[in-house]
Amino acid sequence: MIRGRKAVSTVMDLVEKVIDDNAALADSLINLVDPNSLGSKENRARYALLYTGSEYKNYHVAHSDSLIMTAVRYYSIRNNMDYRFLSNYYLGCVYLDLNQLSDAGAAFANAEQLVGYIDNNHWKGLLYSRLGYVFTEACDYHRAEDYYSKAASYFELAGKEQHRLYAMLSVGQAKNNMQEYTSADSILRIVDNKSVENGDSTLHNLCLSSRVACLVYMEKPDSATDLLSRNGLLDKKTNTFAYLEMMAMYYITVKDYAKSEDYLERAWQCKLSGNDSIYLYFVASTLAEKKGEAEKALDYYREYNTMQNSNLRTILSQPILAAQKEQYRMMAENELLKYRHARLTLVLCVVIFLLILVIVLVTYHYKKKRMKEQLYDSLSVVEELSGKIEDLKNQVRVQFHERHDISNRLYSMYFDSTSQDKVTKQQLNVTINSLIKDYTAPDSVRKLDKLLNESYDGIMDRLADPEIGLTDKELELFRYSFAGLSSKAISVIIKESPQNIYQIKSRLLKKVRRCSEELWSYLNDIW
Repeated sequence: MIRGRKAVSTVMDLVEKVIDDNAALADSLINLVDPNSLGSKENRARYALLYTGSEYKNYHVAHSDSLIMTAVRYYSIRNNMDYRFLSNYYLGCVYLDLNQLSDAGAAFANAEQLVGYIDNNHWKGLLYSRLGYVFTEACDYHRAEDYYSKAASYFELAGKEQHRLYAMLSVGQAKNNMQEYTSADSILRIVDNKSVENGDSTLHNLCLSSRVACLVYMEKPDSATDLLSRNGLLDKKTNTFAYLEMMAMYYITVKDYAKSEDYLERAWQCKLSGNDSIYLYFVASTLAEKKGEAEKALDYYREYNTMQNSNLRTILSQPILAAQKEQYRMMAENELLKYRHARLTLVLCVVIFLLILVIVLVTYHYKKKRMKEQLYDSLSVVEELSGKIEDLKNQVRVQFHERHDISNRLYSMYFDSTSQDKVTKQQLNVTINSLIKDYTAPDSVRKLDKLLNESYDGIMDRLADPEIGLTDKELELFRYSFAGLSSKAISVIIKESPQNIYQIKSRLLKKVRRCSEELWSYLNDIW
């Protein structure tokens, strides 16, 4: 597995580079990344986006929208329009896998609002192709044709010839569904010729099936028979829904109703989508009408009309309109948020300037006084080191017993003018630093760590684990904090200001939490 911020970013950059042209490689690379090492919210959102995209492009069926929603939420308030567009697009693709057509339409509608902000014709073609599919499933073939036509145009601009041909196939199928058979056949014939030139057998078979359907619906049995014969479809042994439905309609056209009923019965036994059921009701209605069963034909046609015009279309149209309104509301809120941020930034700049001015004045005024306070702080450190560490164990008390009155003697040597041992500031500083160095020497540190491990269940050994990744300076802060030293004393030892100690402690707890939730919880209990 790949870990580390730099390595993970490099891999995700490579995935983003190849995902449109080599989805298999992108999927292999993104699966090498360790999700637990992503760290920042930005990395987690980008990983969710690229992982979902790679899985979708490799036809892996999604089972939940929880991962891609991480990207949707993150980029919804960011200025990266490309990622915001892709996160909504892949959310719609996930909902298609989950068979949630309305939610898919809403997600694609959100992505459509961002088309003007992106400069990638391939992505625009993919979005409009998916929108065409959604409206095809909803039986709104006019809007489906419009979206498929837009997809074909953008694929042509992007130089994606195969994508363009499949989009044109969908345009022909949409026109077929709208009963514009002549236009549909013209488009399908062009696509069919191109598929033969390119050697795309899958596209060729789809075009043949749609062209035969056109000829059947135009009631041109001779042309349909000729086309079926030339491509070996009359005696083909297959139970696919598209073939069975087409042959059922074909035999209605040539007035062989027994064979038509046989193919229709076999088609009903296939696994049907809502759209498939609509087609079969139409075929069943046509068959009953040709056989002279008017009442039965009317019943089938009512079922066909109900499903086509009210059920799916009503389910779909409302969420998309709601989603568009929600998108406009979110854009307005984002603009308001930007304005508030700008105003807050201006106020903060003024406050920071005034604070800097005050700090400069106070610093100049208290310079001499602060030096004296630092000397007192250093003397206090010696006193704490000789007192706090003694409280841990009896052996530590014995070790420091001879130094019990060090701080008193040092105060006396410096402030008592009658003392024969009076020393200068420089001499006192040297003495103090020597004592601090002695108390923090490796031997003393090892003994202190041993006592802390015994007192706190091996805490120092657990913190020193390389997986936690603490530096020597960070370990020092933990060590003397557990020993009971004040923040002021610790600041002198590790050479940090007392104000920074609190910030460092908070940052270290977050660092430990990312690596070990259990250790972080234990630190909160004892700290």
